[in-house]
Amino acid sequence: MSRLPSDRSSPVRRPRLLPLQPDLEHLKGEAKGLLKAHAKGDASACPVFRRLRRFAQADDSQILSAAVTLTETQFALALDYGLTSWDDLRRVVRSVRPLKTSNAPPSPRALRIPDPQAGKGGNRFARALEMMFHYCGIPCDYDTVACDSGLAFILQADSQHAPYGTCGADVKELDVGWWPLDDWGAMLRLDFLGRAYGIALRRLPIDKEAWHANPARHFRDHHQAAIVEALQTERPVVAVENGTWIVTGIDDGTPELLGQASCEATAHVKRLGQYPWTVVVPGEMFEPLDRVRADGEAILFAASLHDERFGESFSGCPFQSSRNQSSGKASFALWAAILRDGQRCGPSYYSGNVVGCMKQNRQSAPPYLRQMASRHGSAIAGHLMTAAEIYESVLATLDTADTSDEAFASVTGRETLASLVDELAKTEAKAVAELQAAARKMKA
Repeated sequence: MSRLPSDRSSPVRRPRLLPLQPDLEHLKGEAKGLLKAHAKGDASACPVFRRLRRFAQADDSQILSAAVTLTETQFALALDYGLTSWDDLRRVVRSVRPLKTSNAPPSPRALRIPDPQAGKGGNRFARALEMMFHYCGIPCDYDTVACDSGLAFILQADSQHAPYGTCGADVKELDVGWWPLDDWGAMLRLDFLGRAYGIALRRLPIDKEAWHANPARHFRDHHQAAIVEALQTERPVVAVENGTWIVTGIDDGTPELLGQASCEATAHVKRLGQYPWTVVVPGEMFEPLDRVRADGEAILFAASLHDERFGESFSGCPFQSSRNQSSGKASFALWAAILRDGQRCGPSYYSGNVVGCMKQNRQSAPPYLRQMASRHGSAIAGHLMTAAEIYESVLATLDTADTSDEAFASVTGRETLASLVDELAKTEAKAVAELQAAARKMKA
């Protein structure tokens, strides 16, 4: 349902900032999205159209009842970005040079530590953390890091994440494909991971408004000193921009950071494409948490993800959840509901990405739980082994998911996938019940 027009015009807002690397095709799509929103009577488009002189004093109902063209919409969008015309916007976008990456070699004055080994695929955040631990001399394996962090058990969702280039809060379509790629889930258990592996882990602060306004200045003000300090102690840094990196160098280039992408099959250190918004630095090392005790905390957190209790304070977890974010059963319900609403589900590759990432993550659960079972008595081990078998059945079910364009073209195809999502939610609830039973017996 579109938002009802207001009776009064809204004050003209401040111009928006273009992205660091603006894309003309995305901006064209944004203009078309504005025109479509106007045609539907969506008042969220009105602040942009109010940039036009003929609408400067108009209220929402007057704007929405008037005829507008794509050319006018593009002009209004350019004004909303603080430029004088669509041609001016196009000129600015085309004048932006791509940030140099592998073609910009390190400066002779670069601060560098030895290059890391290549990543081997998997969840990019879990792989980056595993690579960091190995670099610091901490024995670990990928499956254990993926599960201890909760990434093997989470199903991230965001009920407000609209696709790039769309207009307003009333856009129906949700960018399901982005859900598992966001980094908030990877940040939930930094405190526990540090205690489990015996190293302090700290996420550096970010001021999102300042980052968008001037990412280079934000880097100097908030990140540079801590990264230099870590590298001087020969400890790499995890950084997230459009990829996830192990940072092993810094120089006077643009951007300054040099590193290895966490999931590239070959070792190749290059310059990051832009300034990161998430940075995790390792600190002092200490005696790690007893593994048996860590088992109990880890599976308790895994169960909490399904039950939507991820915002609670689990061993110092600093994360404060947003109302629109979910991690388990609510994510399944939202996904299924979107599939049953053809206007909300987006293209087939959105759900294809969720299925692919979920398979990638859940693959770590069975070997992790079986290894954990070997450290505990039969009463606890039985629950863990049963949970491992259930997660294997989850993987088998995911293998049957049809996220093709042909399936999404029909209501029947989308309903088949929605029913499969419902089945996955019920199956995972059974696995979680086994984890909770094991955690209770560990505590006893």
